[in-house]
Amino acid sequence: MKKILIASLIALTGTAFAASVTIEAQNQIGDKGAANQTQTKLEVKESLNKNFSVDVSATQSVTAGTHALVTRDEIGTTGSFPVFGPIGFYTRLSVGDKYNNTTHFGYYSVEPGVSYAIGPVTAKVAYRFRDAFQESNLDATRTTRYGVSYAVTKKDTIGARFDRQVGDSNSHSYYLNYTHSF
Repeated sequence: MKKILIASLIALTGTAFAASVTIEAQNQIGDKGAANQTQTKLEVKESLNKNFSVDVSATQSVTAGTHALVTRDEIGTTGSFPVFGPIGFYTRLSVGDKYNNTTHFGYYSVEPGVSYAIGPVTAKVAYRFRDAFQESNLDATRTTRYGVSYAVTKKDTIGARFDRQVGDSNSHSYYLNYTHSF
């Protein structure tokens, strides 16, 4: 699965058909004595129509102190629908592959959310549930997400997000991202 996701990511970034490319940096602060992490993510997203899109991403996390590296490759689809005026609803479904030097397993996630857009500013609130396909791998987390983005130009957006994660991993994270649309 890892090779398929990497090949898809390379193929999408090399084409003019990609709707957008996002680069994201994160600082994760572990709760209850857990180690802090830094994270970088590259995501390529393509619109299928006005309501549905697909995305492919690669994320790398580095644990403070030990410098342990964790990689996640993920593919997802998002359905977005207007509710009333500037309010919208979306749901993202994804599957992925997590690996480091000691483990390698698949996982899935479901993320429903609400967006509110006024002019160049969009705010989002979401809840993500993620879990491994096999119960023996501890990856069950529930994440509450709060984000805001600002469209600097018609093709460039900057954003910030705060995540609160509980479950097999307990942390809170701060994200900064930049998206370029084609």
